[in-house]
Amino acid sequence: MRQTGNAETVVVFHQDMVDLATESLPPQQTLDDLGEFFKVLTDQTRLKLLYALGTGELCVFDLSVSTGASVSSVSHHLSALKRVRLVKARRDGRIIYYSLDDDHINSIIQFARAHLGER
Repeated sequence: MRQTGNAETVVVFHQDMVDLATESLPPQQTLDDLGEFFKVLTDQTRLKLLYALGTGELCVFDLSVSTGASVSSVSHHLSALKRVRLVKARRDGRIIYYSLDDDHINSIIQFARAHLGER
């Protein structure tokens, strides 16, 4: 048992495990960043964009055609994906090409699919 500052008694059955779990928590900023990262992945259009970009570099217009989303919608979603560093952009003249930021992005999606397939 442990006494807290407000005189409330908290029962802890496995103090060593509680201490280990508490020590393993990352800083709040890391938790905030992870939350934002996963929040971005909750949108199906964004997932489609990531799948399409998994095949290689594409411009907004090509992404619009391949995902069935409007150019405006694709641009909006790409901004969110860029904000959390899931995609990156490269300008070639007047055209901006988008690609996955790195190989980890495909791995994250494949791990999630494998996990869902375990049912």
